Amino acid sequence: MKNHFFNPSHRRKILLNLFGELEEELIEQILDSGQTLEVDSGQFLFHQGDLDNALYIVLSGRFRALATLDDGALHALGDIGEGEPIGEFALFMAEPRSASVVAIRKSIVLELKESQYLAIVAKHPSFSSKLARFIVKRLRRNVLQQHLETSAKNIAVINLQADRDITVYTDPIKAQFESLQVSIQILDHESHANLETQTMYDTLEQHEGLNFLVCSEADLTWSRQCIIYADLIIIATDFYASSEIHEIEKHLSLYSQNILNKKIYLLLLHPEQAKFPENTRRWFVDRKIDLHIHYRKNHGPDIRRFARILSNKAIGLVLGGGGAKGFAHLGVVKALYDEGLEIDFLGGTSAGALYGITASFCDFDQKMIDFYSKDSAESKLTSNDFTIPLISIMSGKKMSNYLKKMMGDAHLEDFWVGSYCVSTNYSNASTRVHDRGLAWKQIEASIAIPGIYPPVVIDNQLHVDGGVVDNLPIETMYKYPVRHIIAISLTQLKSQPVSFSETPPATRILWDMITGKKQYRLPGITAILVNSLTLNSRQKQEMSKSGVAVYLEMDLKGIGMLDDSRWKEIVQKGYDQMKDALKNVPETERFW
Repeated sequence: MKNHFFNPSHRRKILLNLFGELEEELIEQILDSGQTLEVDSGQFLFHQGDLDNALYIVLSGRFRALATLDDGALHALGDIGEGEPIGEFALFMAEPRSASVVAIRKSIVLELKESQYLAIVAKHPSFSSKLARFIVKRLRRNVLQQHLETSAKNIAVINLQADRDITVYTDPIKAQFESLQVSIQILDHESHANLETQTMYDTLEQHEGLNFLVCSEADLTWSRQCIIYADLIIIATDFYASSEIHEIEKHLSLYSQNILNKKIYLLLLHPEQAKFPENTRRWFVDRKIDLHIHYRKNHGPDIRRFARILSNKAIGLVLGGGGAKGFAHLGVVKALYDEGLEIDFLGGTSAGALYGITASFCDFDQKMIDFYSKDSAESKLTSNDFTIPLISIMSGKKMSNYLKKMMGDAHLEDFWVGSYCVSTNYSNASTRVHDRGLAWKQIEASIAIPGIYPPVVIDNQLHVDGGVVDNLPIETMYKYPVRHIIAISLTQLKSQPVSFSETPPATRILWDMITGKKQYRLPGITAILVNSLTLNSRQKQEMSKSGVAVYLEMDLKGIGMLDDSRWKEIVQKGYDQMKDALKNVPETERFW
């Protein structure tokens, strides 16, 4: 077979994108030395434990890395797409393969064996340093880059209401892709079902942009081919339709357990001016869904969000904990939207969960956010709630009742924007990520500061404040299809030395406060308790912050953990500091 992917110009482009500038003679030797291999869907390139040491470069198609871990089960590590290398460490390390790699659709690779590599280096020593620099960059890649997969090229679309025309939803998406300079090709059974296999393959792979393969219940043979060719499956459905499994889902075995399974996104279509979703969870019964997306007809933010997700340009906002300082997060959100920067996914811990998810619940409507900010401050959630201090200083009833009043029966999966919060599972000493379930209950668990609020019971296990294990849950955001992460910390990580050699007694501190000398600048008991609990989390934060697009440590000196009365000032500080941070981002790094 001689097609586009055996064309030297295509392979030359792949090499230049991968290694940077290369001499023409070097490119020619690599292409002449390497062998082009066709790999069918389900065929393994190599297996975990194999001793071969070839380097492979993906010219077309998609592969999946699999590893058998300590628990004996086979785990998917991620997908590898066009233009990416596979097994590059093998050229330098005489060790067995650490994972298996299988083609999840028909693919083509360029294979470069060790002997061929050595022959190239003998003639062009510079290639050795090029490859070494590339491998070092891979080793230094942050966690985000390690989890971020190549965006899908071939997308199979299944409309569960086959008799319903959804072009009012799809046409705006196509227009949005065009505004992002992403070319769209749509293939359906009427226009492409009769193409020969090779012609169909070439039609898909030679197109530079995205291919949408429209499945049809009337032509299951075509639909099966769509699933085979796809990198991603999108199931589109009227949100208010029956959520029972449809015949086409059964015929295509979409939810069977298989290492070749493609990721599945559920696109929930809502009418114009739709009310807040209810009972989204019914759509997850008997379905294995990797991501669900709410989409309102003619709603610009939803259209743009969906396009960003599919084109690998989505934005995630991560908000840290810090008591009343969390009001600053509301100012941050306002600053982001004022700068034209929309949020596609939101996550937070403790105060980040409370105020961030409040903003998400309000669909980032500033008037609603302002209303809830004022209401929350005037409710004095952190005062007049003391109880017998057996397990906590406060009873937590005021906070719990407030959250119930605000969010009612809303579940996190009902939110227009994908949102999560983090708590610490005290019962098994682990992190718990909440992305489904009653919103008020999950937030209550995330803000249950040990000693201040009582633990929250979820699924018969005790949960406390997420800040104990992860006060700025950046790593959790990596599991979502995001390209850019904005992370906001309410606690500064820099050293804060004191000006005295011994901690003064309480009487001296009290006298210092009465006289106003401010000789002893010490945090209050609440701040000491909370910050001590989050010390380990702060170490984690220090390591993960380098991987985000915008990282901001708020300067909120003089504001206490319980200073609810200063909420307007705190919101303004959040707004001003976020605006300044965005201004300081170099033009070349601005993704909005």
